Amino acid sequence: MKKVKLTDVAKAAGVSTATVSRVLNNNGYVSGEVRLSVWNAVRSTGYGKGPGEDHPSRQKLVGVILKKLPVNMFFESVNYALQNELEKADMQPITIFCDHVNNNTVKERTKKLLDYHVCGLIISGFEDDVLTKEVRSLLSECGIPVVFVERLADSQGFNRICVDNTRGGYLAARHLIEKGHRKIVYISRGKTDYHAGSYRLEGFMKAIREEKQPPEYLIKTCSSPDVSEGYRALKEAEQELPGFTGVQAWYDGYVVGALQYLYEKGLRVPDDIEVIGHDGTYSALLAPPVSSVCLPFEEMAAAAVNVIVEWQDESVEHFVKSVYLEPKLILR
Repeated sequence: MKKVKLTDVAKAAGVSTATVSRVLNNNGYVSGEVRLSVWNAVRSTGYGKGPGEDHPSRQKLVGVILKKLPVNMFFESVNYALQNELEKADMQPITIFCDHVNNNTVKERTKKLLDYHVCGLIISGFEDDVLTKEVRSLLSECGIPVVFVERLADSQGFNRICVDNTRGGYLAARHLIEKGHRKIVYISRGKTDYHAGSYRLEGFMKAIREEKQPPEYLIKTCSSPDVSEGYRALKEAEQELPGFTGVQAWYDGYVVGALQYLYEKGLRVPDDIEVIGHDGTYSALLAPPVSSVCLPFEEMAAAAVNVIVEWQDESVEHFVKSVYLEPKLILR
């Protein structure tokens, strides 16, 4: 029997061999539709590693639905950590990045992923406030473990990997207060922050309220996650809270814009202005590197994959679980 080659899969899927390689290795961005087409071609052609060996379609596949945000490395960090953990568990991800992770996309993508007989489903970045009855029923009755990672909405009843965002916001604010900053700017994502932002702001306010003589503070709300919003926020803050010396941001991307503004003003970080980000994605790469509330991406991924691994043992009675993890303030 003629051995099926990568070119055969590419021809069947109507894509390049490079795209097939990216899908099989889960390396680089490929749209969800193209990714599923490639896996369909893998199955139809019988592509494998060699005679007598299992090919990718016979491996344990895990569906992953993530939000696509070009300016926010959060979900890329989640994806990278998941890839590593799934590889350790001898599992293969089918990752779909969506412009929006909401009830409609979760319903559509879940149905397609179930056609590929995935043994688990991981969802991160859910935007809607609630799961609709239809989507909740679909996920509850699909016969595989479903794990929500961060951005949880009302996912009670499903496996959940939670990070204490309130704690993270509190740690950053507590540090700024203890360092003696009496005027602090908080750069917030506003109402469309997918739930995590409100908890981070709650932690910030908790630290403020603890003080008998609280520092002056200003909350600047951003309309999008674009880094330019961090620039705009500090430019306006200079007029609204002149003399501020501390800045706390909802996520590291806003820090990028904030540093640009401070550089233009000739202010040094952290000597003149101390800046703290959140997520730990960009902070160590900036010039200068800044402090950030770093999320435990590896632990988040390990916990999510562990749920799916445990469900593979059919002799064990399974229960949904919630895993709570803490962020860590890294000072630079």
